[in-house]
Amino acid sequence: MLKIRNYRKERNLTIRELAAMTGMSISYISQVERGELDPSLSSLRKIASVLQLPIYLLLDDVEIMGDLTRRKDQQLVRTSEDGAVTYRFLTPLPSPEFSPQMLLMHFAIAPRSQDTPEPIRHASEEMIYVMEGQLTIQIGGSDIVLNPGDTTVIQKNLPHICKNCSDEPVKGICSISPPVWGRMDLVEAEP
Repeated sequence: MLKIRNYRKERNLTIRELAAMTGMSISYISQVERGELDPSLSSLRKIASVLQLPIYLLLDDVEIMGDLTRRKDQQLVRTSEDGAVTYRFLTPLPSPEFSPQMLLMHFAIAPRSQDTPEPIRHASEEMIYVMEGQLTIQIGGSDIVLNPGDTTVIQKNLPHICKNCSDEPVKGICSISPPVWGRMDLVEAEP
């Protein structure tokens, strides 16, 4: 478990110090670091606590990806075919190296417009946060009106449409988990 060794060294701890702080033997810590022993979950918790790390970072099957930061100029921007709705993908898109478990998007809906012509449903939960304007979300036969600062969750498989019934643009953030990547009606936004 070279990860433990690396994190221990980053914190300028010796094996002796880590052993004393966790209540484990020096020999045990050394064998775990060299991969000669598989630590118990209880031992990993103690080590993670001393190193002030979430336990998952110490697991061998977790691979830490490179920089997953997306600067504004790297984010994919798409619009609806009529140009009334713009989506900025804030999370990285799936790749062979990384497949996000959620999708985070910024959206803007022009006045007197809606995101789809017909209600859509997807097998994902969707959380919506309104930053500007007033958004009406039609879920089944009910309308939910969101003002700036309001949020709602659309449960999976519920038919819904997001509408801007006002004369002002609506802007917000939505999170979809698990992600839905297949919006075929979107086109590349003009720069």
